[in-house]
Amino acid sequence: MTDYLKLPLRFEQFFQKKKLDRCSLTDSIARNIHLLITTQLEENIQDYDYGSQFWDHDYDIHMTNSIRREVIIKSLKWQLEKYEKRLAKPIVEVNVLQKEYRLINNLQLKRKVEITVKGNLKRNNEPFRFYTSFYIGPMLFD
Repeated sequence: MTDYLKLPLRFEQFFQKKKLDRCSLTDSIARNIHLLITTQLEENIQDYDYGSQFWDHDYDIHMTNSIRREVIIKSLKWQLEKYEKRLAKPIVEVNVLQKEYRLINNLQLKRKVEITVKGNLKRNNEPFRFYTSFYIGPMLFD
């Protein structure tokens, strides 16, 4: 079975000539998807195409949640096709929600993005599922 390097890399182990941490195939794919989602386009100086286009619209107050959802799906599908070839026929599901949080004396709105990626591992056709969520941009109702 092939081991994959675990991200983030711990360079102190490398410089101490110790073996770098390893992870499974599914964990490696999940970590790569997470990195694709959290990296903005042109942030990676080795490959300016690596990352997610939707961060360009993080603070766009005129973009509706449904349009934002479609932008995220389109961007992530393209990234998965280009940078995650170990996953067959990935399906991307996205929800963009308005969440209310009560702080001491006021209510605050937050926009929450939930992303699920499903597919099968090309190596053995084993089902794969990845889920993450995060908050973005200015808070207002659509």
